[in-house]
Amino acid sequence: MLRVKLQKQLESFALRTDLALGARVTGLFGSSGSGKTTLLNCIAGLTNPDTGIVCVGDVEFFDSTKRINVACRNRQIGYVFQEGLLFDHMTVRQNLTFSKHERSGPKIEQVVDVLELSHLLDRSARNLSGGETRRVAIGRALLSAPRLLLLDEPLTGLDRRMSGKTLSYISSVLDAFDMQTIYVSHSISDIVYLCDEVIMVDRGEVVGQGTPAELLGAMVSADRDPLPTLKNIFPLTIRKLPGSDSTVSGKLGDQTLVIAGNAPEGDVTAMVYARDVILANQKPMGVSARNVLSGRIERIESDDIRCVLTVDVGVPWMVEITRSAQDELQLKDSDEVYAIVKASAIQILETTPRPR
Repeated sequence: MLRVKLQKQLESFALRTDLALGARVTGLFGSSGSGKTTLLNCIAGLTNPDTGIVCVGDVEFFDSTKRINVACRNRQIGYVFQEGLLFDHMTVRQNLTFSKHERSGPKIEQVVDVLELSHLLDRSARNLSGGETRRVAIGRALLSAPRLLLLDEPLTGLDRRMSGKTLSYISSVLDAFDMQTIYVSHSISDIVYLCDEVIMVDRGEVVGQGTPAELLGAMVSADRDPLPTLKNIFPLTIRKLPGSDSTVSGKLGDQTLVIAGNAPEGDVTAMVYARDVILANQKPMGVSARNVLSGRIERIESDDIRCVLTVDVGVPWMVEITRSAQDELQLKDSDEVYAIVKASAIQILETTPRPR
């Protein structure tokens, strides 16, 4: 359990939090300049709060009343910055072992395996791509045997393909290594994919705390304009379709998803925009779309104009439709529906490393 009750005066506002976080992966969501990175820095010991407490379990890192302020290097917190911040004069192997905790934590072989770094070990850090740099930075943080892992917008500056690939590696890391994590992102879609709980921050104040679905609902209800582009990110195992060179398939629960393209067989991370999924309350006949998936509505959030539904089609999908469409179809929680999506609307982001 992470306990963070603090105040820190910034240039234009004060950061104030009173949080007790017990989820495996907590998302920290908010606009630029809202205080997210300052909060991480206070937890890590890079910035001192004006007043308050920071503790993990029964280990106190900071307590202004008791005059406790444990040095950053002694807090056993793994911190991955937006830029990666590797030592350019070192190899990947030297970067990984620089912070290796000798007596506990993951073995280097495990970390190299999950992050698929073996072919990079003898390469100079200055010769890495952006995605490779993030993977090495995550590996270095893991090898410090952290009580807590902080990931500060690790996809910043990466293109769509590299962002998808790095997101896949982060998901594999969170599955393979059991440690409490705080993940900072501007992307609600990444938050939904990775996190169990979300904290929403605005100008230093915590304005929301709950599940990713509850955060999305709050954004819709607040009539946020424009609503962020919503993407469904999900794992698939690709199989070739017999007799077809232009399509492949993957499994969503016990349903088959057909995808346009000639992707190799194996595990991938796939994506479909919420606005590219059409809903029907009866099974359609004679449509050109290759995918007609049965599903059940788990949640509906709407304002006067739009509606965002969470539909279970084997994995939870967000579907964005107009409010008038919802009213016309008379959609409500727990309804059985059909999700219709073109094969060409499914994008394969990148090959997904298998959790070991």
